[in-house]
Amino acid sequence: MKKHDHKRGAKAFGMMLAAAIAFGCLPSSVQAGGVPPSDSGQTPESSENHAGTAPFDLSDPKRIKTGEGTFNATCAAYCHGQNPTLFVDRTGLSEEYVYNTIRDGGKGATPMPPWGDVFSPEEIWEIVAYLKSLGKW
Repeated sequence: MKKHDHKRGAKAFGMMLAAAIAFGCLPSSVQAGGVPPSDSGQTPESSENHAGTAPFDLSDPKRIKTGEGTFNATCAAYCHGQNPTLFVDRTGLSEEYVYNTIRDGGKGATPMPPWGDVFSPEEIWEIVAYLKSLGKW
């Protein structure tokens, strides 16, 4: 494992520990957090910098697999679990909205912390690719 990976893991663990302490034991429906449960297709627009478009094809199997590995090692391990029901067969999400939510966190709508200081933009897009592969958006 690279030295950078140890630092990222420690930082991710610290963020998740802080979130767990701040929010205590939450029901699984809240722990899944990250993206509000609406399937209306309407997603809030961020007034902050936008993600833009993915720098690669989000249906690329290699990118999906890499995103799955990152998700399972961090997001699944701490909050969402394996095969996150929040995203399986999900509709009504946009790629940019999911990217921004991972990068910026739930901003009070959910307890999800921001991951933009932990993951590179490319890694966030790989997680988006994986989550998109689970849904129908």
